[in-house]
Amino acid sequence: MAATRAALASSHRSSTALRVVRPAPAESDAPTRPDLRVVPPRRATGPIVVAAVVVVFGVLLATAALNTMLVSGQRDLDRIEAEIREGDQRNQALAVEVARLESPERIVEAAEAQGMIVPTDPTWLTIRPDGGPDATTTSEEGADDVRADGDGEPGDERADGGPGGSGG
Repeated sequence: MAATRAALASSHRSSTALRVVRPAPAESDAPTRPDLRVVPPRRATGPIVVAAVVVVFGVLLATAALNTMLVSGQRDLDRIEAEIREGDQRNQALAVEVARLESPERIVEAAEAQGMIVPTDPTWLTIRPDGGPDATTTSEEGADDVRADGDGEPGDERADGGPGGSGG
């Protein structure tokens, strides 16, 4: 080992700085220890775990409450839809009843039941477009156009059926 130092010293004499050479570790059967380092202290994870568990249970509780509200709302929607269906069926039944009551055959039957008769020679009354007091009457044949101006002549019928338009 001294020879190694002397050889190194002679080869480096020209350099101004002196180097320290460590001897090579001797190969031995003893295990070598690894380099040790300081490990930072562990943080307390207990409060974080507790907070996470509380958040998870809170989310589950909120989900259950929301699901309950949705089921309740759906029940209300089902009830309202059933009411709408019943209303539609009633509306259809009433529309059929209105059509039956509006039929000309039923109206003729109701009129005859009240003592009305079907006219044999109808007279048509034409009202002046300007809404004046006189009107033109025409029989079904169209031959006798008579001016109805309230002078008591034949054809002096008014729209309301009364003489002179007074209503009876």
